[in-house]
Amino acid sequence: MTRVFDFLQLTQAFATVATVIYVFLTWQQLKLLRKQATTTFEDSLTEQYRRIIENIPIEIWLGVDLRTLDEVRRNRCRDAICRYIDLSNDQAFLHNKKRVTDEAWNQWSDGIKLNMKLGAFAEVWEEVKKKCPASFNELRGVLA
Repeated sequence: MTRVFDFLQLTQAFATVATVIYVFLTWQQLKLLRKQATTTFEDSLTEQYRRIIENIPIEIWLGVDLRTLDEVRRNRCRDAICRYIDLSNDQAFLHNKKRVTDEAWNQWSDGIKLNMKLGAFAEVWEEVKKKCPASFNELRGVLA
């Protein structure tokens, strides 16, 4: 009878250890899946950025003012900068909600601050701030 009891105790101890190991491995897998999902999400935001900047002429990145562009290019560029402002605000919001990593946000916020110093970006941003005073609060905080 003692041997059966000892065997049951050993089996119970093994089951407990196996359960702890299973819970730990499951937790590790969930962490990995969350990290992969976050990376995929951040990559999608980076892809949005790339699509937006395709419509901003190289002259703008080199510091030329919007008024130097012809009307069609100027309008397309202004639209792209407005979409960039909206994306930047979304990125700041998502960072505040802990939906993106600090590493990604640090890169994005540095880029946002640099881009918004460019003449065309600053010009469009001033117009947006005046016409939409209750909007883009997250971006306002980044640029304050």
